[in-house]
Amino acid sequence: MLSERLTKGLWAGFAAAMVGTWIAGLSGCAASKDDAWIAALRAREAEEMPQQEVGSTDGAFAARAPAVAGDIEAGEEADYMALGIGTDTPIECALYHDEVESASTVQTSADQVFASLEERYGAAVERSIERLDAGAIGASPFLQVYWRYRVAGGKGEVLGELKQIIANREGRSVYCVLHDNGYARTFDRVVRDLVGSIRFSSYDELRPYFTQIHVLSTEGRRFGFVTTAVTLEEDGEPRIVRYSAQLTTNADGGLSARDVTSVEHSTVGGMLRGKIFTDYQNGEIASVLVLEDSAEGWEVSGERAGVATRAVFEPIDLWSWLGDTGELRRVVAGDTSEANIRVWEPQLDPDNGIERRFSRLQALPDGLRRISVYTGSAQSVAAVDADGLIRSETDVDASPPVLRERVFVEGSLR
Repeated sequence: MLSERLTKGLWAGFAAAMVGTWIAGLSGCAASKDDAWIAALRAREAEEMPQQEVGSTDGAFAARAPAVAGDIEAGEEADYMALGIGTDTPIECALYHDEVESASTVQTSADQVFASLEERYGAAVERSIERLDAGAIGASPFLQVYWRYRVAGGKGEVLGELKQIIANREGRSVYCVLHDNGYARTFDRVVRDLVGSIRFSSYDELRPYFTQIHVLSTEGRRFGFVTTAVTLEEDGEPRIVRYSAQLTTNADGGLSARDVTSVEHSTVGGMLRGKIFTDYQNGEIASVLVLEDSAEGWEVSGERAGVATRAVFEPIDLWSWLGDTGELRRVVAGDTSEANIRVWEPQLDPDNGIERRFSRLQALPDGLRRISVYTGSAQSVAAVDADGLIRSETDVDASPPVLRERVFVEGSLR
């Protein structure tokens, strides 16, 4: 059964609820002020506070942050709180009860804030992205966007800033914003400490035995992340959840968002038993596909672009991510110079299994091996360790090339 987070945009309620707070407490500045004054306003920082306990009274979560936490408001999909930093405008955070679509949350929430500004001032918002970043705070992947904007109309002229960070932690998402000029380092410090220290009481029952995080970048600019988590199902077989969140800028100064999740059911030996694939684009479901083994062969069912789809292809052996890793391990060890497997990658071909081919290239420092990878006709070059895990991979077909680098790993597959 698909999880709720694959079928609901949980970000919508938070964005709608919090816009009024952000607008009402807006610390913009008149555009007629001189440039030096505006620069000083944007460069200001709050005095650093001592670490303080942040947590819910029912023990659902506990954390520490250099801020003063207000009362926690419980919601159906998230708990909401304000973190005072000694300024007029607090940091606002939503602690979701599940993981949400990170990229869509950031993109859609920002769009709603700017739409509310346009409605309030009766004029278009000129916006620009000052910072777009992705990475990991320990075991928590994050996306971060800092905006600057200008809006002028009959009700006034304002220069403002909006700062956003979303991170996934222990099976949940933590989303924080600051709608104020300046305090960039303060915001970063407080949210990183909050995310890095937060613990949820329900996490132990969900804990994977292997996790890793890769960051996506192009020409040195980080724009997304990919996470892999392996748990055991009740029958003792592995379940692999892979999630990718990407934010890219578009021509009008806004963001495009994509969130892709695959849930693989695998045998211990790495053979695929079934798979669920979801693709969110700009907060809307682009496709939801389910691969199942049927009497006719492999059956694909679901929706693409709002249209029901069904396809059947031959009952060939398909490999899971675990099987993929096992074959890479053999190539790195020199057991074989090449390996060929079949996989189901719906982003490349949703109606068929496709070939994935590894070729052993030269040795690299630190015991790594360069491997040429073809998935269908798509080519990449990877640096792979002795466990068959990809440390870094460059998609050479993309223009400019996309680099995927591992920034966190915990646990073992052996």
